[in-house]
Amino acid sequence: MTPKILLHRVLLLAAVFSAVSVGRADDAFYLKDGDRVVFYGDSITDQRLYTTFTETFVVTRFPNLKVDFVHSGWGGDRVGGGGGGNIATRLERDVFTYKPTVMTVMLGMNDGSYRAFDDKIFATYDTGLRSIVEKVQSTLPGIRLTLIQPSPFDDVTRDPKFPGGYNAVLVRYADAVKAIAEANHQTVADLNSPLVAMLEKAKAADAQSAAKIIPDRVHPGASGHLIMAEQVLKAWNAPSLVSGVEIDASAGKVVHAMNTNVSALKIAADSAEWTQLDKALPMPVDLANPETALAVKSSDFVEALDRQPLRVTGLKTASYELQIDGRKIGVFASVDLAAGINLAVLATPMAAQAAEVHKLTLQRANLHNIRWRAFQVPYANATPAVKEGLPAVIESLDAADRAAAVMQRASAQPVAHQFKLIALSAETVALQGDAIDTVPADFGLNLALGKKWQSSAPNTYGWDSGLTDGSWAGANKTTYATNDSSAFPKTVTVDLEAASKIGRIVVGVPGFGSTKTIEVSVSADGAQFTTVGRYGFSLKKEEKHLFAFEMVTARYVRLTYLDHHDEQAGYPVNFAFTSDLQVFAPAAK
Repeated sequence: MTPKILLHRVLLLAAVFSAVSVGRADDAFYLKDGDRVVFYGDSITDQRLYTTFTETFVVTRFPNLKVDFVHSGWGGDRVGGGGGGNIATRLERDVFTYKPTVMTVMLGMNDGSYRAFDDKIFATYDTGLRSIVEKVQSTLPGIRLTLIQPSPFDDVTRDPKFPGGYNAVLVRYADAVKAIAEANHQTVADLNSPLVAMLEKAKAADAQSAAKIIPDRVHPGASGHLIMAEQVLKAWNAPSLVSGVEIDASAGKVVHAMNTNVSALKIAADSAEWTQLDKALPMPVDLANPETALAVKSSDFVEALDRQPLRVTGLKTASYELQIDGRKIGVFASVDLAAGINLAVLATPMAAQAAEVHKLTLQRANLHNIRWRAFQVPYANATPAVKEGLPAVIESLDAADRAAAVMQRASAQPVAHQFKLIALSAETVALQGDAIDTVPADFGLNLALGKKWQSSAPNTYGWDSGLTDGSWAGANKTTYATNDSSAFPKTVTVDLEAASKIGRIVVGVPGFGSTKTIEVSVSADGAQFTTVGRYGFSLKKEEKHLFAFEMVTARYVRLTYLDHHDEQAGYPVNFAFTSDLQVFAPAAK
């Protein structure tokens, strides 16, 4: 399995298939067919990021649900309005004219004035927000409001600007939001405390990248907005499941198929294949972006909103290549497939389709923004000659918006995909550059078992045994390490005590230490060495790698530690750990 897949792999328990509903058990999804949603707020809403993530989720998870979305954030806004007009103007022009059935409101970041808590400033906010709710409910009876507790000012990755910090002020404003929502029997979404918790975890894991999640401490990047969208969707009882499939290969049957149709299942000695037509798509999450990957890892986003489990039990071979529509998705151990893998976090055709949907979401939202901010507002008080042409421009942009929405929903419609699992030998896995999980029993005798070695950098801290003891256990006395010198490369050379025909070498690292790239070479005389392979091990991951090569006659096997991961994983980065070295005869022809 490649390090990338190892990084993004999510194992799922069998209990994931025990649910009888695709949605949450406590209630149905908040949005209904025919709804129109208006997102209202300040510059954070005006970024059109958490709002478009929310829109894309709805379109991809419910491709046949007809819901319209309007993005009405304006930078600098407070409860009294701002650069786009006073609150009466903003509500009439940017909310009421669209006759929404659902409205979200997030204000507060600017209302607190970026200073320590002030009772008078807070009273203005509290009174103003209550007035907005009263006015909206009076003008649009029956509207469903989601009041959003303001997203955080980042006092986590950087020191507060004054004692207590500005986010503590926003938390008090958030309490007022919750009280107003409860008093009016409306929904509340907390975009503050979950984001703070995520930032704290992210900082502990990678402080430099964590600081980029909200780069100016106010406006999150896409990574932060993704977690904000999660909170809105959780408040709306959004379903976590995309689809779920369980196949028993030994019985040749589909055990579970949730929110999907599985057909044409064929099981052979070395493969399993089927057709799958999911009724929804995963969220298009850019896990290649370091900040997004960190934010997702530091939150419950996947568990809460993006589960697409595939579970295949009864497979006979140790490793399998998963193909979808003839394209390799990854190599997985049968034990992992039996536990369940999460397709939603892999680069599948379904994820690519969802990314196209999100692209159309952004383009559609931008069309409306051009209509609103480039024409409607700037030319509302223009000369009669200019105003005369304004309705035609607005209508043409509205028509383009509607056409883009049709394209967006068409691109989210279900597509059938061909799945195939192909059994791989350990040698094939090695040639593909992937890690292996176990050493196959048919490899035979371990020629390195109990053999002695010499190191160019002997360890003097007690980690001077275990290299050839036949144990993969990651513990003292069963795991070998070099010294902590910063001088690389370092080597350790095992003497097999007699020239032997070899063609397979397995090297492992424990789940600790910063060991990275290991080069393997062999020699007949201990003087001239020939390199047979090189592999970069993952950080904080117990791994074994098989080096398979054409048969050679050799007595000596050398490991050369070329470098290390920069992050310390329990021990100084200059320690080079090896859980075991095993040497075998070549594969039988």
